[in-house]
Amino acid sequence: MKSVIFYRKALHALSKADWRELKDNIYAYNNLRSMIETNLANRLSSQGRALCCIPHYDKAISIDGNPVAIMAKADNELFLANSLYDNGHSEYHYFIAYELTNKGIENIEQLCPEQRIPLQERGRLFEFKKWFEKFFKTSDFDYFKEYTIKHTSKKQKLYFEWCAKNRLFLNDLNDVCDYPIVYEDIFAFSPFIHSINTSLTLHEELVYHGNYDELKNDYCYARYLIYSSKDIPNNASHIYNSTYQKVEDMSHSIDNLKIAQYKSAFRTIYSLFDKIAYLISRFFDLNDLKHDKKISIDNLFRDFTSKHNEWRPHKKLKDSDNHFIHALFYILKDIRKVGNSDSVTKWLDPNAVAFAEIRNAMEHRSLKIVDDFGYELVTSGNTYRNTEFIKTKEKKNILSNEIRELELKLKQAINKNNPLVTKQLQKQIDNLNSTLTYLKSIIYEKEKLSSHSLLIPISQFESRLMQLIKLARNSIIYLSLAIYLEERRRPKEELCITREVPLK
Repeated sequence: MKSVIFYRKALHALSKADWRELKDNIYAYNNLRSMIETNLANRLSSQGRALCCIPHYDKAISIDGNPVAIMAKADNELFLANSLYDNGHSEYHYFIAYELTNKGIENIEQLCPEQRIPLQERGRLFEFKKWFEKFFKTSDFDYFKEYTIKHTSKKQKLYFEWCAKNRLFLNDLNDVCDYPIVYEDIFAFSPFIHSINTSLTLHEELVYHGNYDELKNDYCYARYLIYSSKDIPNNASHIYNSTYQKVEDMSHSIDNLKIAQYKSAFRTIYSLFDKIAYLISRFFDLNDLKHDKKISIDNLFRDFTSKHNEWRPHKKLKDSDNHFIHALFYILKDIRKVGNSDSVTKWLDPNAVAFAEIRNAMEHRSLKIVDDFGYELVTSGNTYRNTEFIKTKEKKNILSNEIRELELKLKQAINKNNPLVTKQLQKQIDNLNSTLTYLKSIIYEKEKLSSHSLLIPISQFESRLMQLIKLARNSIIYLSLAIYLEERRRPKEELCITREVPLK
């Protein structure tokens, strides 16, 4: 986890480099960026985040055709292929791994001797290449590229294209291509075995499948809200809030349908993580039913029944080697602070407000999403006010010191039985205390009102929203893969009856 944080910090630092100084050294800059992206992807992959790492591999490959990234992505594709329960999808990931292996062999001279081993004879990728060529032809996979669908409208076509481009379909193929064949949220609840229980109703038997469908529905709703809102002008009005006179509070905040839908999308997506935690807790029997109200993504991985205050891992999960349970845990660390560990969320976008802070302001305080230019005006105009506030705090500290010195003198005057000096000093102290009380009230009011609303520029909120929905999308897929992995490890039953899940 610390490696992930440091690589993200490195990418952030690199993005702040002065391009004027880089003009003559752009190759070194690109090479460094490519290596950082590759190492970050490798660390994410080692956390079981087989989907989260792919954009970083792709970035490294697009920069300079990094052969190390090519090899690592090929390995990740094989891992993903072997984790799926859809053979057709697995085979396509094999195909991607095969193409990457060939590309790696073509660029093998760029690798250090020890890095070439997997691509050389008897190496794991070389042996995979031989196996693939024995059972498949590359032409077998032309179908994926040539597949077409008939759209019901131009609006649907544009929406599907946007989802595919942003890798937002609940479809593992969307992580490696954006062809029309990915235009489907194909991931369903993993197949699993359960004992026959005649006391269960049909609804109760299908409760996990229904719950997973509910997660998908909420996700798809939030995804469409983002899409349908992104092109609404910031100054567009709407009838939904046209029934009252709005106050111009000088924050340059936007309060139209676009922002209302953005906020609804954020709420819906954020709630998905707790719902995922609830489903996992119930399916794997992690907690007693009496603790249902305490289940959240924060509590899923920790022993919340422990009397100790410090963060301790859940007894039933601490020894788990399920890669996708690990992936969900590390996604939790991306969106929230876990125990005393370093906060990871800010390093997704170090200059942005944390997900949890946005959610807290939205649900419990006041969140204002502000026009970018207006945000600059508000924050730049704060310079004078902040200077005045600092001066006020300094005056308060100086007064406090003066009062302490006078109180010491007063004590001495009282001990010397000098009533005239005592009276003069007491009057001075009273006057200073009166001023101090006034300064404290100013400081308190400033702190109270300045922290009342959280202001975020709209471009930052949109960026955060897209980061959050991608994490939610991957989490929904990891949930299904985690259950499938556990089911594969179960002892084989002597007798199993296959049952189809009914569809609407």
